[in-house]
Amino acid sequence: MHKLALAYWSLYRAILLYLPDEFSKFRVKYYNKRGCKINKGVSISPNVKIKGKVHIGSGSSIAQNCSITGENVGVIIGENVMIAPNVVIVAFNHGFKKIDKPMALQKNIESQIVIGDDVWISSNCTIGKGVNIGKGSIIAANSFVNKDVLPYSIMGGVPAKRIGSRV
Repeated sequence: MHKLALAYWSLYRAILLYLPDEFSKFRVKYYNKRGCKINKGVSISPNVKIKGKVHIGSGSSIAQNCSITGENVGVIIGENVMIAPNVVIVAFNHGFKKIDKPMALQKNIESQIVIGDDVWISSNCTIGKGVNIGKGSIIAANSFVNKDVLPYSIMGGVPAKRIGSRV
């Protein structure tokens, strides 16, 4: 019976991930049943993968092909946040300090990510562990954010640096 249930849920998830945008509310329900706290007003596009402790505020949208991994510490995304396609948000990094032990066998290093209200994260960005992105900020396309972002900042580059301000 367990294998049959596992097969059912795997098939359900596979189909759900690729349904058009109109099926966003079903994706929200699916992730909420799996322990996430996603507001009903959130839009989740096809092929978005969410894992671990994740909270998403109302009015936010996540475009296709994004990956959000909160692990045990979590990712908190505010209200009215726009996340463009192919964004990766990961609240952990692989352990690598012990040279006598393979990196694949070392414990992950986790730190919570907080993304404030009214933030726009452009395409192909990566948000690293422990980052706080302030309210009203913009992250330019193809950026890697590994340090905190002040409110209303415009950030870009690898690693991301402040390239402007909205105020």
